[in-house]
Amino acid sequence: MTSRILIVGAGAVGGYFGARMAAAGHDVTFLVRPKRRSQLLADGLCLRSTIGDITLTPKTTSTQDITNPYDIVLLSVKAYSLASAMDDFSAAVGTGTHIIPLLNGMRHLDILTARFGQHAVMGGTCFIVSKLNKQGHIEQSGSMPRLSFGEISGRETAKAQQIEKILSSPGFETICSTHILQNMWNKWVLLASLGSICCLMRGTVGEISSQKYGTNFIHAVIDECVAIATATGYCPDGQTIDGIIKLLSKKDSSLTSSMFRDLCRGGPIEAQQIIGDLVIRARKHDLSTPLLDLTNINLGIYEQQHNQMPLT
Repeated sequence: MTSRILIVGAGAVGGYFGARMAAAGHDVTFLVRPKRRSQLLADGLCLRSTIGDITLTPKTTSTQDITNPYDIVLLSVKAYSLASAMDDFSAAVGTGTHIIPLLNGMRHLDILTARFGQHAVMGGTCFIVSKLNKQGHIEQSGSMPRLSFGEISGRETAKAQQIEKILSSPGFETICSTHILQNMWNKWVLLASLGSICCLMRGTVGEISSQKYGTNFIHAVIDECVAIATATGYCPDGQTIDGIIKLLSKKDSSLTSSMFRDLCRGGPIEAQQIIGDLVIRARKHDLSTPLLDLTNINLGIYEQQHNQMPLT
């Protein structure tokens, strides 16, 4: 029997992975808002990619139309939309459903587990360079996208191996990881470092690293993030740390964080998920994090000015 996959959101991330799986013949349905649903029905789900373009008419559903549970729920919303998203897809979760969240940070695992139980929630992360253009089309660039997931316990289960086969499709690499929490922490260290330097300095990686003492500042932010991960038991290995330092120290780089781009356009940001929660964990281990504290205050003021409610 074909496994039923529900993609929560058809944005730049969920839309990409869902489009690839649907094009490969998987039973994929997108849970989307009415505006996005109308757009998809009118224009199709359009993917422009360095790996190959796709245009298809996707299966879509709405919250009130979900009557039976799905086998897999791939969750790719922003952290500030998590609470409403859980309400939206709750009817899709049954006793055999597995939820694979692709959110940044770690806090969402506790929130999802509290709502749906440990048995239903897996760890997940992805690496992809993609965005939605003004027409609502997905534009993907860079290297082959990667989707990693695994049991939070770190066990290699038959179910996880089965899900790996179910999700595997041309157009992205699927990895069933026995170290998914470490994978998630590695990405969190990168995103928190990148988000902090860009949001504090209001510039690109290249602009920041080109300044006198710019790389010193970048290294200090990375050190704070690594120290928190280490104290929590998830120290990134040397290769990962070196890769982050190299990426964030390129003087000709136009790289910025998505949080900085959201901030520049005056939109909601994932400050609590990416920075605030990291600071909370630092305090639990009596770590001093002056630069992350500064970022946290800075972004907190932005959220206050834009009336954004914190993640609960």
